[in-house]
Amino acid sequence: MAELALIIGNGFDIDMGIPSKYSDFADSPEFHDLTRRMNDMYRQEERVNSLVLQIQKAALKSNWFDIEEEIHKYVIEHDHLEEEMVRLVRAEFEELKKTLANYLKRITTNFTADNSKLSTNLYYRLSECPLTATEIYFNYTYPRQYIKLPLQPEIFNGGQHWVTFVHGSLLDNDIVLGCDLQEGEQVNRQLSFMYKYNQLKKANHIARSILEAKEIVFFGHSVNEMDFCYFKEFFKVASTSPNPMRHLTIITYDDESERNIKDNIRNQGISVSDLYSNLWTFEFIHTSKLYDKDQQENKKAADFRNRLINDYKRDRHL
Repeated sequence: MAELALIIGNGFDIDMGIPSKYSDFADSPEFHDLTRRMNDMYRQEERVNSLVLQIQKAALKSNWFDIEEEIHKYVIEHDHLEEEMVRLVRAEFEELKKTLANYLKRITTNFTADNSKLSTNLYYRLSECPLTATEIYFNYTYPRQYIKLPLQPEIFNGGQHWVTFVHGSLLDNDIVLGCDLQEGEQVNRQLSFMYKYNQLKKANHIARSILEAKEIVFFGHSVNEMDFCYFKEFFKVASTSPNPMRHLTIITYDDESERNIKDNIRNQGISVSDLYSNLWTFEFIHTSKLYDKDQQENKKAADFRNRLINDYKRDRHL
Protein backbone atom coordinates (compact mmCIF):
# COMPACT_ATOMS: atom_id res chain seq x y z
CA MET A 1 0.00 0.00 0.00
CA ALA A 2 1.35 3.42 -0.97
CA GLU A 3 1.24 6.00 1.81
CA LEU A 4 2.37 8.84 -0.44
CA ALA A 5 0.97 9.47 -3.93
CA LEU A 6 2.91 11.99 -6.00
CA ILE A 7 1.00 12.98 -9.15
CA ILE A 8 3.23 14.79 -11.63
CA GLY A 9 1.96 16.88 -14.53
CA ASN A 10 3.64 19.00 -17.18
CA GLY A 11 4.05 21.94 -14.80
CA PHE A 12 6.68 19.87 -12.98
CA ASP A 13 8.81 19.59 -16.13
CA ILE A 14 8.30 23.28 -16.89
CA ASP A 15 9.42 24.17 -13.36
CA MET A 16 12.56 22.06 -13.81
CA GLY A 17 13.34 24.07 -16.94
CA ILE A 18 12.18 21.77 -19.73
CA PRO A 19 10.39 23.71 -22.53
CA SER A 20 7.59 21.14 -22.70
CA LYS A 21 4.52 23.34 -23.20
CA TYR A 22 2.47 22.47 -26.25
CA SER A 23 3.19 26.01 -27.45
CA ASP A 24 6.92 25.22 -27.26
CA PHE A 25 6.33 22.13 -29.37
CA ALA A 26 4.26 24.14 -31.87
CA ASP A 27 7.21 26.54 -32.30
CA SER A 28 9.69 23.72 -32.84
CA PRO A 29 11.36 22.74 -36.14
CA GLU A 30 9.90 19.25 -35.66
CA PHE A 31 6.32 20.58 -35.69
CA HIS A 32 6.99 23.01 -38.54
CA ASP A 33 8.35 20.12 -40.62
CA LEU A 34 5.27 18.06 -39.76
CA THR A 35 2.84 20.80 -40.89
CA ARG A 36 4.81 21.21 -44.12
CA ARG A 37 4.50 17.50 -44.82
CA MET A 38 0.76 17.56 -44.05
CA ASN A 39 0.28 20.46 -46.47
CA ASP A 40 2.07 18.41 -49.11
CA MET A 41 0.06 15.27 -48.34
CA TYR A 42 -3.42 16.83 -48.64
CA ARG A 43 -5.04 18.43 -51.64
CA GLN A 44 -6.28 21.98 -51.13
CA GLU A 45 -9.91 20.93 -50.59
CA GLU A 46 -8.88 18.24 -48.08
CA ARG A 47 -6.81 20.43 -45.78
CA VAL A 48 -9.91 21.52 -43.86
CA ASN A 49 -10.03 17.95 -42.51
CA SER A 50 -6.39 17.78 -41.42
CA LEU A 51 -5.89 17.19 -37.70
CA VAL A 52 -2.36 18.60 -37.66
CA LEU A 53 -3.33 21.73 -39.59
CA GLN A 54 -6.22 22.30 -37.16
CA ILE A 55 -3.74 22.11 -34.29
CA GLN A 56 -1.47 24.55 -36.14
CA LYS A 57 -4.35 27.04 -36.46
CA ALA A 58 -5.07 26.79 -32.73
CA ALA A 59 -1.39 27.39 -31.94
CA LEU A 60 -1.32 30.50 -34.14
CA LYS A 61 -4.42 31.94 -32.47
CA SER A 62 -3.19 31.74 -28.89
CA ASN A 63 0.00 31.66 -26.84
CA TRP A 64 -1.59 28.89 -24.78
CA PHE A 65 -3.36 25.88 -26.21
CA ASP A 66 -3.80 22.20 -25.45
CA ILE A 67 -3.21 19.63 -28.18
CA GLU A 68 -5.45 17.09 -26.45
CA GLU A 69 -8.30 19.59 -26.31
CA GLU A 70 -7.82 20.23 -30.03
CA ILE A 71 -7.90 16.48 -30.69
CA HIS A 72 -11.13 16.30 -28.68
CA LYS A 73 -12.66 19.12 -30.74
CA TYR A 74 -11.57 17.38 -33.93
CA VAL A 75 -13.17 14.09 -32.91
CA ILE A 76 -16.46 15.84 -32.07
CA GLU A 77 -16.55 17.92 -35.25
CA HIS A 78 -15.50 15.20 -37.72
CA ASP A 79 -17.92 12.33 -37.35
CA HIS A 80 -18.72 11.73 -41.03
CA LEU A 81 -15.45 11.39 -42.91
CA GLU A 82 -14.85 9.42 -46.08
CA GLU A 83 -12.97 6.16 -45.57
CA GLU A 84 -9.89 7.44 -47.42
CA MET A 85 -9.82 10.58 -45.27
CA VAL A 86 -9.99 8.47 -42.08
CA ARG A 87 -6.96 6.55 -43.31
CA LEU A 88 -5.05 9.80 -43.91
CA VAL A 89 -6.05 11.22 -40.52
CA ARG A 90 -4.89 8.06 -38.80
CA ALA A 91 -1.53 8.34 -40.55
CA GLU A 92 -1.06 11.98 -39.50
CA PHE A 93 -2.14 11.19 -35.93
CA GLU A 94 0.63 8.59 -35.70
CA GLU A 95 3.06 11.12 -37.18
CA LEU A 96 1.95 13.69 -34.60
CA LYS A 97 2.73 11.30 -31.73
CA LYS A 98 6.08 10.38 -33.23
CA THR A 99 6.98 14.04 -33.82
CA LEU A 100 6.07 15.03 -30.25
CA ALA A 101 8.21 12.19 -28.89
CA ASN A 102 11.14 13.22 -31.10
CA TYR A 103 10.85 16.83 -29.93
CA LEU A 104 10.87 15.81 -26.26
CA LYS A 105 13.83 13.50 -26.80
CA ARG A 106 15.80 16.31 -28.42
CA ILE A 107 15.16 18.90 -25.72
CA THR A 108 15.85 16.47 -22.86
CA THR A 109 19.05 15.01 -24.26
CA ASN A 110 21.83 16.16 -21.93
CA PHE A 111 19.30 18.19 -19.93
CA THR A 112 20.21 18.92 -16.31
CA ALA A 113 17.53 20.03 -13.87
CA ASP A 114 17.77 23.46 -12.26
CA ASN A 115 18.69 22.76 -8.62
CA SER A 116 17.20 26.06 -7.48
CA LYS A 117 13.68 25.02 -8.49
CA LEU A 118 11.07 23.57 -6.12
CA SER A 119 10.50 20.55 -8.38
CA THR A 120 14.15 19.51 -8.17
CA ASN A 121 14.45 20.28 -4.48
CA LEU A 122 11.24 18.48 -3.55
CA TYR A 123 12.12 15.43 -5.60
CA TYR A 124 15.52 15.28 -3.94
CA ARG A 125 14.07 15.72 -0.45
CA LEU A 126 11.38 13.09 -1.01
CA SER A 127 14.15 10.52 -1.14
CA GLU A 128 14.39 11.13 2.64
CA CYS A 129 10.67 10.55 3.21
CA PRO A 130 10.00 7.32 5.14
CA LEU A 131 6.58 6.75 3.54
CA THR A 132 6.07 4.04 0.95
CA ALA A 133 5.44 5.95 -2.24
CA THR A 134 4.02 5.81 -5.72
CA GLU A 135 4.98 8.31 -8.39
CA ILE A 136 2.28 8.81 -11.00
CA TYR A 137 3.50 10.53 -14.16
CA PHE A 138 1.23 12.19 -16.68
CA ASN A 139 4.39 13.32 -18.50
CA TYR A 140 6.44 11.26 -20.90
CA THR A 141 9.70 12.20 -19.17
CA TYR A 142 11.33 10.74 -16.06
CA PRO A 143 12.89 13.22 -13.58
CA ARG A 144 15.36 10.67 -12.23
CA GLN A 145 17.24 11.06 -15.50
CA TYR A 146 17.82 14.74 -14.77
CA ILE A 147 18.03 14.92 -10.96
CA LYS A 148 20.84 13.33 -8.99
CA LEU A 149 19.45 11.50 -5.98
CA PRO A 150 21.40 10.36 -2.91
CA LEU A 151 19.88 6.87 -3.17
CA GLN A 152 19.60 4.26 -5.86
CA PRO A 153 16.64 4.74 -8.25
CA GLU A 154 14.78 1.68 -7.00
CA ILE A 155 15.06 2.71 -3.34
CA PHE A 156 12.92 5.34 -1.69
CA ASN A 157 14.52 5.55 1.75
CA GLY A 158 14.24 1.80 2.22
CA GLY A 159 10.49 1.69 1.64
CA GLN A 160 8.65 0.23 -1.29
CA HIS A 161 8.42 2.53 -4.25
CA TRP A 162 6.35 2.31 -7.43
CA VAL A 163 6.52 4.32 -10.63
CA THR A 164 3.60 4.56 -13.05
CA PHE A 165 3.61 6.27 -16.43
CA VAL A 166 -0.08 6.81 -17.11
CA HIS A 167 0.37 7.68 -20.77
CA GLY A 168 3.59 5.86 -21.56
CA SER A 169 7.06 7.35 -21.62
CA LEU A 170 10.07 8.17 -23.73
CA LEU A 171 11.85 5.34 -21.91
CA ASP A 172 9.89 2.70 -23.78
CA ASN A 173 9.19 4.75 -26.95
CA ASP A 174 5.46 4.40 -26.47
CA ILE A 175 3.37 7.47 -25.68
CA VAL A 176 -0.38 7.87 -25.38
CA LEU A 177 -1.79 11.06 -26.87
CA GLY A 178 -5.43 11.86 -27.54
CA CYS A 179 -8.68 12.49 -25.72
CA ASP A 180 -11.31 10.64 -23.73
CA LEU A 181 -15.07 10.60 -23.99
CA GLN A 182 -16.76 13.24 -21.90
CA GLU A 183 -20.05 12.64 -20.13
CA GLY A 184 -22.96 12.40 -22.57
CA GLU A 185 -20.79 12.08 -25.69
CA GLN A 186 -21.23 9.31 -28.24
CA VAL A 187 -18.25 7.30 -29.47
CA ASN A 188 -16.92 8.45 -32.83
CA ARG A 189 -16.12 4.99 -34.15
CA GLN A 190 -14.32 6.30 -37.21
CA LEU A 191 -11.77 8.13 -35.08
CA SER A 192 -11.80 5.96 -31.97
CA PHE A 193 -8.06 5.32 -32.41
CA MET A 194 -7.59 8.81 -30.93
CA TYR A 195 -9.33 7.91 -27.66
CA LYS A 196 -6.81 7.30 -24.91
CA TYR A 197 -8.57 4.18 -23.64
CA ASN A 198 -7.88 2.49 -26.97
CA GLN A 199 -4.16 3.17 -26.58
CA LEU A 200 -3.72 1.94 -22.99
CA LYS A 201 -2.16 -1.51 -22.68
CA LYS A 202 -2.02 -2.37 -18.98
CA ALA A 203 -3.69 -1.67 -15.64
CA ASN A 204 -2.07 1.02 -13.52
CA HIS A 205 -4.04 0.92 -10.22
CA ILE A 206 -3.96 4.71 -9.98
CA ALA A 207 -7.34 5.04 -8.26
CA ARG A 208 -6.36 2.58 -5.55
CA SER A 209 -2.93 4.17 -5.01
CA ILE A 210 -4.42 7.61 -4.48
CA LEU A 211 -7.29 6.38 -2.33
CA GLU A 212 -4.97 4.43 -0.01
CA ALA A 213 -2.45 7.25 0.44
CA LYS A 214 -2.42 9.51 3.47
CA GLU A 215 -0.37 12.13 1.59
CA ILE A 216 -1.51 13.13 -1.90
CA VAL A 217 0.62 15.65 -3.76
CA PHE A 218 -0.20 17.10 -7.18
CA PHE A 219 2.69 18.98 -8.76
CA GLY A 220 2.11 20.77 -12.04
CA HIS A 221 -1.12 18.97 -12.93
CA SER A 222 -4.17 21.09 -13.74
CA VAL A 223 -6.62 18.34 -12.63
CA ASN A 224 -8.24 18.90 -16.02
CA GLU A 225 -11.35 17.37 -17.49
CA MET A 226 -9.38 15.06 -19.79
CA ASP A 227 -7.63 13.33 -16.87
CA PHE A 228 -10.28 13.65 -14.17
CA CYS A 229 -11.45 10.05 -14.64
CA TYR A 230 -8.25 8.99 -12.84
CA PHE A 231 -8.98 11.16 -9.80
CA LYS A 232 -12.76 11.22 -9.59
CA GLU A 233 -13.12 8.42 -7.04
CA PHE A 234 -10.53 10.00 -4.77
CA PHE A 235 -12.18 13.42 -4.85
CA LYS A 236 -15.62 11.89 -4.27
CA VAL A 237 -14.39 10.01 -1.19
CA ALA A 238 -12.21 12.86 0.11
CA SER A 239 -15.04 15.40 -0.12
CA THR A 240 -17.59 13.23 1.68
CA SER A 241 -15.60 11.23 4.25
CA PRO A 242 -16.15 12.42 7.85
CA ASN A 243 -12.77 10.95 8.80
CA PRO A 244 -10.13 13.57 7.82
CA MET A 245 -7.28 11.11 7.35
CA ARG A 246 -5.75 12.60 4.19
CA HIS A 247 -3.46 15.51 3.39
CA LEU A 248 -3.87 17.02 -0.09
CA THR A 249 -1.23 19.44 -1.38
CA ILE A 250 -1.43 20.96 -4.85
CA ILE A 251 1.69 22.70 -6.12
CA THR A 252 0.94 25.06 -8.97
CA TYR A 253 2.19 28.30 -10.46
CA ASP A 254 0.03 31.14 -9.14
CA ASP A 255 -3.40 32.30 -7.91
CA GLU A 256 -4.94 32.05 -11.37
CA SER A 257 -3.83 28.45 -11.83
CA GLU A 258 -5.21 27.66 -8.35
CA ARG A 259 -8.60 29.09 -9.36
CA ASN A 260 -8.53 27.11 -12.59
CA ILE A 261 -7.87 23.87 -10.68
CA LYS A 262 -10.69 24.58 -8.23
CA ASP A 263 -13.02 25.36 -11.14
CA ASN A 264 -11.99 22.12 -12.86
CA ILE A 265 -12.78 20.13 -9.71
CA ARG A 266 -16.12 21.90 -9.23
CA ASN A 267 -17.09 21.38 -12.87
CA GLN A 268 -16.77 17.63 -12.26
CA GLY A 269 -19.42 17.77 -9.53
CA ILE A 270 -17.05 17.83 -6.54
CA SER A 271 -17.62 20.45 -3.83
CA VAL A 272 -14.37 22.32 -3.17
CA SER A 273 -15.83 23.57 0.12
CA ASP A 274 -16.39 19.96 1.20
CA LEU A 275 -12.75 19.18 0.45
CA TYR A 276 -11.71 21.93 2.85
CA SER A 277 -14.17 20.54 5.41
CA ASN A 278 -13.26 16.87 5.19
CA LEU A 279 -9.53 16.68 4.43
CA TRP A 280 -7.00 16.87 7.25
CA THR A 281 -5.18 19.54 5.26
CA PHE A 282 -5.93 20.98 1.82
CA GLU A 283 -3.35 23.48 0.66
CA PHE A 284 -2.02 25.12 -2.49
CA ILE A 285 1.62 26.12 -2.85
CA HIS A 286 2.50 28.65 -5.58
CA THR A 287 5.93 28.33 -7.16
CA SER A 288 5.80 31.91 -8.50
CA LYS A 289 5.46 33.27 -4.95
CA LEU A 290 8.27 31.05 -3.69
CA TYR A 291 10.61 32.41 -6.34
CA ASP A 292 9.53 35.94 -5.39
CA LYS A 293 10.66 35.14 -1.80
CA ASP A 294 7.15 35.45 -0.37
CA GLN A 295 7.52 34.72 3.35
CA GLN A 296 4.09 33.15 3.82
CA GLU A 297 4.57 30.87 0.82
CA ASN A 298 8.02 29.85 1.98
CA LYS A 299 6.61 28.94 5.38
CA LYS A 300 3.90 26.80 3.75
CA ALA A 301 6.51 24.99 1.69
CA ALA A 302 8.77 24.50 4.72
CA ASP A 303 5.90 23.14 6.84
CA PHE A 304 4.94 20.79 4.00
CA ARG A 305 8.48 19.41 3.65
CA ASN A 306 8.83 19.11 7.43
CA ARG A 307 5.64 17.05 7.65
CA LEU A 308 6.71 14.74 4.84
CA ILE A 309 10.14 14.07 6.27
CA ASN A 310 10.59 14.89 9.94
CA ASP A 311 7.05 14.29 11.24
CA TYR A 312 6.75 10.89 9.60
CA LYS A 313 10.26 9.91 10.68
CA ARG A 314 9.34 10.79 14.25
CA ASP A 315 6.09 8.85 13.99
CA ARG A 316 8.01 5.79 12.76
CA HIS A 317 10.15 5.83 15.93
CA LEU A 318 7.34 6.27 18.44
